[in-house]
Amino acid sequence: MKRLIILSSAFLFFSCSSAPFVNHKLTATKTGDCNSDSAPAKVNVISNINGERFEFESCLGENFDSKNYTVERTGDSLFVKLQPATNNSLALYKIVLDIDAKPAYRYISINGLGINMKPAERL
Repeated sequence: MKRLIILSSAFLFFSCSSAPFVNHKLTATKTGDCNSDSAPAKVNVISNINGERFEFESCLGENFDSKNYTVERTGDSLFVKLQPATNNSLALYKIVLDIDAKPAYRYISINGLGINMKPAERL
């Protein structure tokens, strides 16, 4: 019986602790052409148990690929950089970015657009 209690306690202890991580996935869908008089990007943030989903539109290079971005963590901040256009032809893309991170981040910058993340209110 003692062994069972010790083994189950050890299992619970080691399963609860995990290393910090940042998981991310980006989906880009071309929606049209870019024009110079478009409004500033509005970012829609959806939070759930699996992290946050950021939905927005951005003018990117005509040949933008979903792999052409980086996510870096510095302290409690995340910095997302979408690869700039390599030529003059731009297209409008709908971007869906899913991010799950531990420990939680408080600030995210997407191509220079900063968003303060407020912790969820408890009822």
